[in-house]
Amino acid sequence: MSSSPSLELSGINKIYKMGQIDLQVLFDVNLHIYPGDFVSIIGPSGSGKTTLLNILACLDRPTSGVYNFFGEDVSSKTNDQMSEIRNLRIGFIFQSFNLIPRHTALENVIMPLHYSDRHKNSNFKKMGLEALDLVGLSDRIGHYPNELSGGQQQRVAIARALVTNPEIILADEPTGNLDSKTSDDIMSLLKNLNSDGKTVITITHDNEIASQAAEIIKIKDGRVL
Repeated sequence: MSSSPSLELSGINKIYKMGQIDLQVLFDVNLHIYPGDFVSIIGPSGSGKTTLLNILACLDRPTSGVYNFFGEDVSSKTNDQMSEIRNLRIGFIFQSFNLIPRHTALENVIMPLHYSDRHKNSNFKKMGLEALDLVGLSDRIGHYPNELSGGQQQRVAIARALVTNPEIILADEPTGNLDSKTSDDIMSLLKNLNSDGKTVITITHDNEIASQAAEIIKIKDGRVL
């Protein structure tokens, strides 16, 4: 493990303005996530884990505190630079898959490449096929989402998260819409990706899912326990 954390949160607070009321959602959160870690952040609904995810993902900024992303303070980044981090360095996996119904599996997977200047001269199809092969869906490249099972749709979503070769995989309730057998398959796939060197962070309310990570971080009422 590297001696320097990939993601470092120090004294993070998040306050939302609700009219005349200040609603504090995160309280003095400190976290260190290192290259190659497999971390599950677990907490009940309303615990602040989604807000924490949004900050880790550079989708939102903390009200106070410091978030260093690979040694760089995110608060000094412009919105465009934050967007670039999301597009190139973080792969997102969602509970609801977020696939485009009118696009095939391959077309869905290569979608992020169209928004990446880094890959503008790349062979999108080749990269998409390699990502689908990684998740065991080489035989489904021409299928549309409604022709795939829930587990297969989630594998397509994982391939889409991998296609830009990001340093961080962020999975938000990645098994929430799946049966237990398919959930186990998806978690095995995430563990394999972690074994290959990817840093994986899952957000969940499920103790069984969280227990499959190497490290569990519990959050309750906006505080890391």
